[in-house]
Amino acid sequence: MENKLKCYIIDDEERAINALEFLLDYYCNNYTEVVGYASSYEEALKYLGIETPDVIFLDIKLGDKTGFDLLQQIGELPNTEIIIVTAYDEYALEAFKFNAISYLLKPVHPEMLQKVVSKINTRATNKSSKVIANLLKTQQERIFYPSRDGYDSLLHQDIIYIKADGSYVIIHTTDQTEIIVSKNLSFFETLLEKQPDFIRVHKSYIINKRHVKKIDKHGGLKLVLTNDAGIPVSPTMKNIVMDFIGF
Repeated sequence: MENKLKCYIIDDEERAINALEFLLDYYCNNYTEVVGYASSYEEALKYLGIETPDVIFLDIKLGDKTGFDLLQQIGELPNTEIIIVTAYDEYALEAFKFNAISYLLKPVHPEMLQKVVSKINTRATNKSSKVIANLLKTQQERIFYPSRDGYDSLLHQDIIYIKADGSYVIIHTTDQTEIIVSKNLSFFETLLEKQPDFIRVHKSYIINKRHVKKIDKHGGLKLVLTNDAGIPVSPTMKNIVMDFIGF
């Protein structure tokens, strides 16, 4: 597994740290990597002020402080899972008030450790998949075009129509901006061919059907858009365009 869960152990007993590190390495090596440990409240507070591990294995007793004192001090860690590891069974309710994902009693049983690590790994994988899906969705909702400094983008919904102008195009947008791009209309036709709202209606025009306000049949088919532009439709495209728009 390429992206292992980064684990941080907080316990005031060195023997307990070593034991847990061994169990993670032996039973959960495919999923986890121990990136550090702390044996005191102060040491843990300093580390967590800088780093954000994926998983914290936290003991209840930390000298004259507690693991709950630490969680209270550092505040919410939305990208970190908390696992309480303790010899005391009476703090479970309080642990879950701090959104701990699990409560393991010492000595830690390997099977229980494997179960909770597997659960966290599944959650992390699902979250990653969701992030990727949202990113792809965002990309699908935008058009990227070359600009002077690299590439700029527009939301599909903000494009009213695109007009050919020699070897350039002019993109007309909902904020009444005209964007000149050094690409021909065929470039944008290819770019938008899988997008359900765009169609090339003429050798010089691509329109967004969501911005069609009126269909004018006087003197040849013309589409009146939300910015009041009148866009001619090629005779050969008449039936296709009418069907595309839904008439």
